Amino acid sequence: IFEPIDYTAFIGKNQGQSHIYICTGDFGNGLTHGVIAGKLIADEIMGLENEWSKLYNPKRIPSLSKVPEMIAHDVQINSQYKRFLTSDVKDIEDIIPGSGGVINPTTKSPMAVYKDDDGKVFKFSALCPHMKGVVCWNGAEKSWDCPIHGSRFGKDGVGIMGPAFGNLPPADEAAERLLKQSSAA
Repeated sequence: IFEPIDYTAFIGKNQGQSHIYICTGDFGNGLTHGVIAGKLIADEIMGLENEWSKLYNPKRIPSLSKVPEMIAHDVQINSQYKRFLTSDVKDIEDIIPGSGGVINPTTKSPMAVYKDDDGKVFKFSALCPHMKGVVCWNGAEKSWDCPIHGSRFGKDGVGIMGPAFGNLPPADEAAERLLKQSSAA
Protein backbone atom coordinates (compact mmCIF):
# COMPACT_ATOMS: atom_id res chain seq x y z
CA ILE A 1 0.00 0.00 0.00
CA PHE A 2 1.40 3.36 -1.01
CA GLU A 3 0.45 6.54 0.81
CA PRO A 4 1.46 10.18 0.47
CA ILE A 5 3.35 11.89 3.28
CA ASP A 6 0.18 13.74 4.38
CA TYR A 7 -2.01 10.60 4.09
CA THR A 8 -4.29 12.31 1.55
CA ALA A 9 -4.76 11.01 -2.00
CA PHE A 10 -3.73 12.96 -5.09
CA ILE A 11 -6.78 13.65 -7.24
CA GLY A 12 -6.92 16.05 -10.17
CA LYS A 13 -4.87 17.23 -13.12
CA ASN A 14 -1.46 15.55 -13.29
CA GLN A 15 1.44 17.97 -12.91
CA GLY A 16 2.84 19.19 -16.22
CA GLN A 17 -0.04 17.67 -18.20
CA SER A 18 -2.92 19.47 -19.83
CA HIS A 19 -5.39 16.61 -20.31
CA ILE A 20 -4.27 13.85 -17.93
CA TYR A 21 -6.04 13.43 -14.60
CA ILE A 22 -4.98 11.12 -11.78
CA CYS A 23 -6.28 9.46 -8.65
CA THR A 24 -3.45 7.84 -6.69
CA GLY A 25 -2.13 7.48 -3.15
CA ASP A 26 -5.32 5.71 -2.05
CA PHE A 27 -3.57 3.66 0.67
CA GLY A 28 -6.42 1.15 0.71
CA ASN A 29 -9.27 3.64 0.25
CA GLY A 30 -9.76 3.18 -3.48
CA LEU A 31 -13.53 2.78 -3.33
CA THR A 32 -13.98 6.02 -1.41
CA HIS A 33 -11.43 7.92 -3.45
CA GLY A 34 -12.92 6.57 -6.68
CA VAL A 35 -16.22 8.26 -5.86
CA ILE A 36 -14.49 11.48 -4.75
CA ALA A 37 -12.28 11.43 -7.86
CA GLY A 38 -15.27 11.03 -10.14
CA LYS A 39 -16.77 14.24 -8.78
CA LEU A 40 -13.52 16.25 -8.46
CA ILE A 41 -12.19 15.37 -11.90
CA ALA A 42 -15.55 15.91 -13.58
CA ASP A 43 -15.85 19.33 -11.92
CA GLU A 44 -12.30 20.25 -12.95
CA ILE A 45 -12.93 19.26 -16.57
CA MET A 46 -16.19 21.27 -16.58
CA GLY A 47 -14.45 24.27 -14.98
CA LEU A 48 -16.63 24.12 -11.84
CA GLU A 49 -15.37 25.15 -8.39
CA ASN A 50 -15.21 22.36 -5.82
CA GLU A 51 -14.37 23.04 -2.19
CA TRP A 52 -12.45 19.72 -1.96
CA SER A 53 -10.15 20.38 -4.94
CA LYS A 54 -7.45 22.13 -2.92
CA LEU A 55 -7.25 19.31 -0.35
CA TYR A 56 -6.65 16.60 -2.99
CA ASN A 57 -4.69 18.71 -5.50
CA PRO A 58 -1.67 16.72 -6.82
CA LYS A 59 0.33 19.99 -6.84
CA ARG A 60 -0.22 20.69 -3.14
CA ILE A 61 2.83 21.34 -0.98
CA PRO A 62 3.00 19.43 2.32
CA SER A 63 3.36 21.14 5.67
CA LEU A 64 6.90 22.14 6.68
CA SER A 65 6.55 19.83 9.69
CA LYS A 66 6.69 16.90 7.23
CA VAL A 67 10.04 17.96 5.70
CA PRO A 68 12.25 15.85 8.05
CA GLU A 69 10.07 12.80 7.38
CA MET A 70 10.25 13.42 3.61
CA ILE A 71 14.06 13.75 3.73
CA ALA A 72 14.40 10.54 5.78
CA HIS A 73 12.20 8.72 3.27
CA ASP A 74 14.24 10.04 0.32
CA VAL A 75 17.51 8.99 1.99
CA GLN A 76 16.10 5.50 2.63
CA ILE A 77 14.91 5.16 -0.99
CA ASN A 78 18.12 6.49 -2.51
CA SER A 79 20.23 4.22 -0.31
CA GLN A 80 18.68 1.31 -2.24
CA TYR A 81 20.79 2.32 -5.25
CA LYS A 82 23.81 0.85 -3.43
CA ARG A 83 22.66 -2.45 -4.94
CA PHE A 84 24.49 -1.32 -8.08
CA LEU A 85 27.68 -2.22 -6.21
CA THR A 86 26.69 -5.58 -4.74
CA SER A 87 25.64 -9.07 -5.85
CA ASP A 88 23.22 -11.47 -4.18
CA VAL A 89 25.29 -14.40 -5.46
CA LYS A 90 28.81 -14.67 -6.83
CA ASP A 91 28.05 -17.18 -9.56
CA ILE A 92 25.04 -18.65 -11.36
CA GLU A 93 25.98 -22.02 -9.84
CA ASP A 94 25.20 -20.55 -6.39
CA ILE A 95 21.51 -20.14 -7.31
CA ILE A 96 19.45 -23.14 -6.23
CA PRO A 97 16.77 -24.46 -8.64
CA GLY A 98 13.43 -22.65 -8.31
CA SER A 99 15.17 -19.51 -7.13
CA GLY A 100 16.82 -16.33 -8.35
CA GLY A 101 19.47 -13.81 -7.53
CA VAL A 102 21.18 -10.71 -8.83
CA ILE A 103 24.68 -10.98 -10.21
CA ASN A 104 26.43 -7.67 -10.53
CA PRO A 105 29.52 -7.96 -12.71
CA THR A 106 31.74 -4.92 -12.29
CA THR A 107 31.96 -4.33 -16.05
CA LYS A 108 28.28 -4.66 -16.96
CA SER A 109 24.80 -3.88 -15.68
CA PRO A 110 23.33 -6.01 -12.88
CA MET A 111 21.63 -9.17 -14.10
CA ALA A 112 18.57 -10.87 -12.56
CA VAL A 113 19.10 -14.61 -12.95
CA TYR A 114 16.30 -17.13 -12.42
CA LYS A 115 16.96 -20.88 -12.33
CA ASP A 116 13.84 -23.00 -12.84
CA ASP A 117 13.17 -26.30 -11.02
CA ASP A 118 14.99 -28.21 -13.77
CA GLY A 119 18.09 -26.00 -13.45
CA LYS A 120 17.50 -24.04 -16.67
CA VAL A 121 18.84 -20.49 -16.39
CA PHE A 122 17.05 -17.31 -17.54
CA LYS A 123 18.78 -13.92 -17.47
CA PHE A 124 17.05 -10.54 -17.34
CA SER A 125 18.24 -7.01 -16.80
CA ALA A 126 18.05 -6.38 -13.05
CA LEU A 127 17.21 -2.71 -13.65
CA CYS A 128 13.60 -1.83 -12.96
CA PRO A 129 12.14 -0.02 -15.98
CA HIS A 130 10.60 2.64 -13.70
CA MET A 131 13.58 4.37 -12.03
CA LYS A 132 16.43 1.91 -12.69
CA GLY A 133 16.57 0.47 -9.18
CA VAL A 134 18.16 -2.98 -8.91
CA VAL A 135 15.48 -5.60 -8.26
CA CYS A 136 15.71 -8.19 -5.46
CA TRP A 137 14.62 -11.82 -5.55
CA ASN A 138 11.57 -12.49 -3.36
CA GLY A 139 11.77 -16.20 -2.55
CA ALA A 140 8.38 -16.32 -0.81
CA GLU A 141 6.53 -14.92 -3.84
CA LYS A 142 9.01 -16.13 -6.48
CA SER A 143 9.14 -12.65 -7.93
CA TRP A 144 11.56 -9.83 -8.63
CA ASP A 145 10.75 -6.81 -6.42
CA CYS A 146 12.14 -3.30 -6.79
CA PRO A 147 13.05 -1.74 -3.43
CA ILE A 148 12.80 1.81 -4.80
CA HIS A 149 9.05 2.22 -5.48
CA GLY A 150 7.68 -1.31 -5.11
CA SER A 151 7.32 -2.51 -8.71
CA ARG A 152 7.10 -6.30 -8.96
CA PHE A 153 7.90 -8.74 -11.75
CA GLY A 154 7.24 -12.46 -12.08
CA LYS A 155 10.08 -14.95 -12.21
CA ASP A 156 9.64 -14.75 -15.98
CA GLY A 157 10.26 -10.97 -15.98
CA VAL A 158 6.61 -10.08 -16.66
CA GLY A 159 5.42 -6.93 -14.86
CA ILE A 160 2.98 -7.76 -12.05
CA MET A 161 2.58 -4.42 -10.28
CA GLY A 162 3.65 -0.83 -10.99
CA PRO A 163 4.60 1.89 -10.95
CA ALA A 164 6.84 0.38 -13.64
CA PHE A 165 5.28 -0.06 -17.06
CA GLY A 166 6.52 -3.10 -18.93
CA ASN A 167 8.67 -6.08 -18.11
CA LEU A 168 12.26 -6.73 -17.14
CA PRO A 169 14.22 -6.78 -20.41
CA PRO A 170 15.52 -10.25 -21.26
CA ALA A 171 19.32 -10.60 -21.34
CA ASP A 172 19.50 -13.94 -23.15
CA GLU A 173 17.50 -15.95 -25.69
CA ALA A 174 16.09 -18.32 -23.05
CA ALA A 175 14.66 -15.38 -21.08
CA GLU A 176 13.29 -13.83 -24.26
CA ARG A 177 11.46 -17.07 -25.11
CA LEU A 178 10.15 -17.39 -21.54
CA LEU A 179 8.92 -13.80 -21.55
CA LYS A 180 7.14 -14.24 -24.90
CA GLN A 181 5.62 -17.52 -23.72
CA SER A 182 4.40 -15.95 -20.47
CA SER A 183 3.06 -12.83 -22.20
CA ALA A 184 1.09 -14.95 -24.69
CA ALA A 185 -0.54 -17.01 -21.92
